[in-house]
Amino acid sequence: MKVSKQFLRDFAYVANLYGWNAADIEEAKAQTRASPAELGAYWVRLAAAHRAGYQQAKDNNFMRLECWERAHSARGVAA
Repeated sequence: MKVSKQFLRDFAYVANLYGWNAADIEEAKAQTRASPAELGAYWVRLAAAHRAGYQQAKDNNFMRLECWERAHSARGVAA
């Protein structure tokens, strides 16, 4: 699977943010290879959302990414 430099940066950002170990990274890579369109886009969205302030926390009832994206797009904030 060929990926862009931006995808690699986004994937690394997410892996570092979540503190993935080598086994976690290999599992995520395998899952991404199995569903490249879906998971490839997901990692990019997740990295962008985190850079824009997204987080799952108790005080936001562990908001899911899709809910956060809808809330921010409804307010006119780019996610």
